[in-house]
Amino acid sequence: MEHVAFYLPQYHSIPENDAVYGAGFTEWDNVRSAAPLFAGHYEPHVPHPLIGYYSLLDEKFLAVQHALAYDHGVRAFCYYYYDFAGRRLLERPLDLICASRRIRNRFCLCWAHESWYDNRKTGAQKNVFLPQEYSEAAARRLCANVLPFLEHPRAITVGGRPLFLIWSPERVTGIAMYAEILREGAQKRGFPGLCLAGVEAHAGVDPAALGLDIMVEFAPNWRVENHVSAPGERPVRIDYAATVRFMLEKPVPPYTRLRCTFPGWDNTPRRGRGGIACTGQNPELFRIALDYLHSYTKAVLPPSLQYVFINAWNEWGEGAHIEPDMRYGFKYLEIVRDSLRGGARRDPSVNTSSASGENRL
Repeated sequence: MEHVAFYLPQYHSIPENDAVYGAGFTEWDNVRSAAPLFAGHYEPHVPHPLIGYYSLLDEKFLAVQHALAYDHGVRAFCYYYYDFAGRRLLERPLDLICASRRIRNRFCLCWAHESWYDNRKTGAQKNVFLPQEYSEAAARRLCANVLPFLEHPRAITVGGRPLFLIWSPERVTGIAMYAEILREGAQKRGFPGLCLAGVEAHAGVDPAALGLDIMVEFAPNWRVENHVSAPGERPVRIDYAATVRFMLEKPVPPYTRLRCTFPGWDNTPRRGRGGIACTGQNPELFRIALDYLHSYTKAVLPPSLQYVFINAWNEWGEGAHIEPDMRYGFKYLEIVRDSLRGGARRDPSVNTSSASGENRL
């Protein structure tokens, strides 16, 4: 069993963000400026002094950060990979990580392909400042850029095939063509192919219909039934326990899907009152969910796919991080570490809706 945590590289400035948000902008600007928007709202999230408001261009910190993860059971990361028709962005942390001899964590990449827009605005006011292009030429440039990373000795493989994720693949124009070009490129480099995974960010789709092999669940799933805010109230609030319970009770799909859980969600640092925030999250509910997904994975998925995803390692601007903060300290990391040491496991057939109590689903 291996944990794979999604990892955001936007903790260093780049010219494209500077031009929209101001010189020197990083995700920390959103995090620092966050404020409570309703009673009991946990904002801002303040990083633990051990990590502080770090820069991912600091090679020494990258080594410390990855060692912290490794020692606490996060032995693999899924790095978001930004490629706009061959133009890489936020690429420098990944280059440093791959070049480091001190980092042991395995990894895969997730192509975050969607256009970039000013996320301070909503609806018709959204301003796309970096549009994505989908074409055969763009697919070939993506393939040329990404395959060297998949040859890295720490890259995750499934049956000898490097694992590569595509965010919300149903939104990629020509996704089957992209899949074919990526597989051909991998075979030319001596691999038996790729294990192509779609991330179920917006919809659950049979991967075969998209030319892919498997899907990866994304957490959280948002359901109107789990809202605890009144109609029209902003930000929208969702109940953490109800959302986790809904996700755990999903039936096994007729295709292969890796599971994912999350410590919480709150993207109001990025979107203000236009955001969505979980209420009622706490580490013990996260522990229950993680233990359940361990049991599910062992019971349902083949030996080559014994992975549980966590959203996320460091999504501070979305309130989804297991990196230590000033409120919970190292609690989430301790839960992840202990889960690999043989703690109690829940039977996947358990009906979680029958449980009750503050720290039960």
